[in-house]
Amino acid sequence: MSSTSPLTVLGDYSMDEKTINIHPNDGFDLGLMTTEYVVRIHVGEEADPDALSDDAFVHGRIFLKNEVRNGHVELGLRNAERLGDARRAIIRYEKGDRYGTVLVNPA
Repeated sequence: MSSTSPLTVLGDYSMDEKTINIHPNDGFDLGLMTTEYVVRIHVGEEADPDALSDDAFVHGRIFLKNEVRNGHVELGLRNAERLGDARRAIIRYEKGDRYGTVLVNPA
């Protein structure tokens, strides 16, 4: 499982819980090269995807956008609230057979 360095969390009320935006350089740390991926997303403390049930995930998309500053992650407001008081988060990515898995954990 690959991960980013701690990223500054930006909560955006106009985004839903199925969308994550990061800079392409941060995506490169995860092994992501194209601009969009369909993934299973979990936001919270758990860092092991095997310890989570399938209904703990939501199917969504991770976008690599140059408009996002390097070292930042844009999340919907609901997902940002799931991180608690954490202002920084680590994104973990595991490639899957059909969909990749993204875990967003407080740093």
